[in-house]
Amino acid sequence: MRFAGNEWFFWLTLLPLILALGITALVRRLRDRARLSGGLFFRLAPEVSLEREILTMSLVVLAYVALVLSLARPQFGSETRLVKRRGVDVVAAVDVSRSMLARDVGGSGTRLKRAKLEVSGLIDRLEGDRIGLVAFAGAAFPQCPLTSDYAAAKLFLRSMEAGAIPVGGTNFLQALQVAGDLFENARGGSRSRVLVLITDGEDHEGGFEAEVERLAKAGVIIHTVGIGTQIGELVPTDEGGYMRSEGKPVMSRLQEGTLRAIAEATGGIYMHSAAGDLGFDAVVEHISRLQKADYESRLETVYEERFQIPALVALLLLLAATFTPGRRARKPEGTP
Repeated sequence: MRFAGNEWFFWLTLLPLILALGITALVRRLRDRARLSGGLFFRLAPEVSLEREILTMSLVVLAYVALVLSLARPQFGSETRLVKRRGVDVVAAVDVSRSMLARDVGGSGTRLKRAKLEVSGLIDRLEGDRIGLVAFAGAAFPQCPLTSDYAAAKLFLRSMEAGAIPVGGTNFLQALQVAGDLFENARGGSRSRVLVLITDGEDHEGGFEAEVERLAKAGVIIHTVGIGTQIGELVPTDEGGYMRSEGKPVMSRLQEGTLRAIAEATGGIYMHSAAGDLGFDAVVEHISRLQKADYESRLETVYEERFQIPALVALLLLLAATFTPGRRARKPEGTP
């Protein structure tokens, strides 16, 4: 036997307190009866049964124990099954260049913080699909391989920070190549592949058009998300000032034209992450319509749930406590 919800056993630590409260209440009733009747209570009311009151309290305590055991989900009996995982492969490429520290997304957050919130929301809405992460600036590297472990993916996502990549600038070509490698190197890769590119659109290198075409031929659909505004924002530095180039402050502006072109070339969609809108509704809807494929098959031991047994015991004990009479049947007069 095993228990799938061991954390519920914590509530058994309250058992001594429950017993103490029950005994205290019983003792208090006995004292009140003795004070009111001068020690003659059970002679004056012989139908009152102390033993039955103790029995009722014991049944309630046992019902509590049985209920906790039910919540702890006892399991015994098992079988081995072949479990297949089906889904779509999704890679989120997040721009972590210095320009993503600009604060033109509403509130007090940066573009990068907003991008991470977007991706975290996307992960929450995936159903069986694999998610991978790519961080890019002037270079790119895989932050997280394709995985169905969403908790692990979120840990990698939280560790993304601006300036983590020593090569400055923004290089779309590198980001697209690394994302493509994640798709190609994934074990049991899905036939449906989606790349979500999240950036302010300022590419400083160029030459990514051929890589977009290659990914499109490989069946990868690229959705692009623009972070920031076309008006632009100054890029802050760690020292509290603003980045300068040739003595002038650096103004970072959203470049929507590039992102629209990338999305249209692969049959994807472009979205502008406007203030107050954290939804990836269109992307999630598109992913849900794609053909899902088996990407993993493995044997798993499945245990049979037996929580119904202690739950039934708890119910019967409570019914017994409810219908246990607290008084003896009154004897007919004249009966010795």
